[in-house]
Amino acid sequence: MLDRFRINYRLAVEQGGRVTTRIGRPPAGFVAAVADIVRLHGIERGTIECRGRGARARLRFGGGFPERGRQAIRNVWQPPSGPGPGGGSRAVG
Repeated sequence: MLDRFRINYRLAVEQGGRVTTRIGRPPAGFVAAVADIVRLHGIERGTIECRGRGARARLRFGGGFPERGRQAIRNVWQPPSGPGPGGGSRAVG
C-alpha cells in the first residue's frame, strides 16, 4: 500500500552538472545516461527520485529540475523489475 512512497534511489545534480547518488543503488547505466543528458541540456541543479515498486515505480523530479531534460531521462529509464536485496540472513533449519 505504501510502496508508492518508498524511495528506491535518489540522484542529485549539483553545481557544474555533476550527478551523485544520495540514496539507494541506481543502475550504473542509468546514472551514466543521466550524466550525459545533464551535460547535453546544460542542467545545473535538481533531483531525480525513483519511488515505488515494479510496475508502480515512478520518477519524481525536484529541486528545480528543468522541464527540458525530464522527457529525455524518462526515455532512458527502465522501472525496477522487483524489490531490492533483502540484506538479512534467514534462519535455516
